[in-house]
Amino acid sequence: MTTSGGAPAAPSVFLSPPCTWTGAGALTSLASGLTSAGAPARSSVLVAADAVLVRHGLLDGALDALRTGGFEPTVLTDFGPELTAEQVDAAAAAAREAGAHAVVGVGGGSVLDAAKMIALLATNEGGSADWFGVVEPADPRPPLVLVPTTVGTGAEVTRISMITEGGEKRIASSRSFVPDLVVLDQELVASLPPHVKASTGLDALAHAAESVLSTNSTALTEHNAVEAIRIAMAELTAAYDGDADATGRMLVAAYLAGLALNSGVVLGHSLGYAINHEKPMAHGTSTGLALAYTIAYDQNVDERRGKLLARALTDGESEDLRVAAERVQALVRRVGQPATLEEAGVPAGAEDEIARRTVELYPRPTNPEGMDVERVRALVSAMRDGDLDRAFAVTARKDR
Repeated sequence: MTTSGGAPAAPSVFLSPPCTWTGAGALTSLASGLTSAGAPARSSVLVAADAVLVRHGLLDGALDALRTGGFEPTVLTDFGPELTAEQVDAAAAAAREAGAHAVVGVGGGSVLDAAKMIALLATNEGGSADWFGVVEPADPRPPLVLVPTTVGTGAEVTRISMITEGGEKRIASSRSFVPDLVVLDQELVASLPPHVKASTGLDALAHAAESVLSTNSTALTEHNAVEAIRIAMAELTAAYDGDADATGRMLVAAYLAGLALNSGVVLGHSLGYAINHEKPMAHGTSTGLALAYTIAYDQNVDERRGKLLARALTDGESEDLRVAAERVQALVRRVGQPATLEEAGVPAGAEDEIARRTVELYPRPTNPEGMDVERVRALVSAMRDGDLDRAFAVTARKDR
């Protein structure tokens, strides 16, 4: 493969965990999972966990199994929904002090992102802020196992760790963040509150849809994205309404959407971060809100990918991205999430700052449509009351 100038093109890279376990109760086999991942026998294990799981005893079986298997777990739970560098650095110091030979993350996206960075820092110097950007540590991290307890982040399979420093989200990207083992245990998501299933499920949908729009999209990412979209569009409503089996299938959708993130996200996630700055809300709530408008802004995407995305979002009924955007907007409202800035309670007059922050702080070179403040400001204005006509008009071309 060559570029237009004749030079060899850089190959696309698709990363995935070498091993994934699925099944109800799979977490109780964690000790053998750590052994297979390379953790030495009778060694110390740092467990980063969601505090709710520990408080309600949902990790007791897994922790007992670790001890029976000869491991010595140290459990840390001081991780907020907005993961901070201070929280991660404190946990990394504890991992170093305990001489952790393995790291396990059990929780939502913040906990899993924390576990990734803790593993890196366990064997490398510095703090979180020293490892922002695209990095590859000189010293290999210890074995890493990630166990998601929401149905949306996909953090269990990605090379990304999102950490807040100085009030702004920062990104660390490393191949070392892809874990040795992922455990998808549907028992851990069966009792999620409806609003959590809705928000995280919409985040999974946004990951998959944005990955198709990305100029880095490949056959491998598209394959995973389309199946993730199919599951989410078919199952999220039932999961929200309390169907345990549908919730388990959404856990798989989130995993597949995470694999699709090898091509990255686009404008929607930038909008989500900027909106969250003006009106704090769950990450999936903001990215779910932004998705229909992202589709509108990126309507001029490569025709094949546009039709692929539309078919996936409409269950094969349409190749029209306008129809797809309407389906997304309807789903967002069906699962009790805001579909407009007004519904989300974003302060009036925040549009200028949202547009500026989106473009300047969170640029997306892989977005198929150039991101400039003027047009993004017009899009954000349409998001105020959910006017898809105005949203699609922002980037409409006369020849289409």
